[in-house]
Amino acid sequence: MRNQIENPVDGRVLKHTWQFMRATFAQAPEKFKQLAESLPELFLDSETDIDLREKRKVYLIIAKFLRDNFQKPLPVCLGTTHILCDEADPRLLLDGVLDDQAKQLATFAKELVIAVKVLYEPLPTRSYNRLVEILWLKNDKPTVVKVEEEVPWDYLVADVREKRLLSGADTLTFKLYPQEA
Repeated sequence: MRNQIENPVDGRVLKHTWQFMRATFAQAPEKFKQLAESLPELFLDSETDIDLREKRKVYLIIAKFLRDNFQKPLPVCLGTTHILCDEADPRLLLDGVLDDQAKQLATFAKELVIAVKVLYEPLPTRSYNRLVEILWLKNDKPTVVKVEEEVPWDYLVADVREKRLLSGADTLTFKLYPQEA
């Protein structure tokens, strides 16, 4: 316990504090809200599970898109992302804020966001290009926002590696929103 108090950057203490504060995020002091903007990145950086890390990275890309276009705090946008993508993993849900503001933003975003896809394309370097595509209505016109990043083979989610090894699949696409019934 002493190390946790002396080392305020300890991930467990930070996550525990966040779990408490996220429930009352709307009433939190402005300084805490500013600090909370960096928490999703810290949770991503401290993740050791490859699949969870990749999901966190993709969700963070979507949340930053929402933040930049709807001017809401990043933790709220991350909660909204979890709603849009129908995420159920409690480990991931703890990263964002799932309050009324996130739910209202999700309702509003559903009117403007048409689709969210993630494509994994193999590169000749034994890595993949991850392409997150967000199709949305901007000024009543369909607009695509693309965010690309190279992902080394060892850091790919298990589904992508399995499909590549078992079926030789080249480009793999995952549709995150809207969810198909």
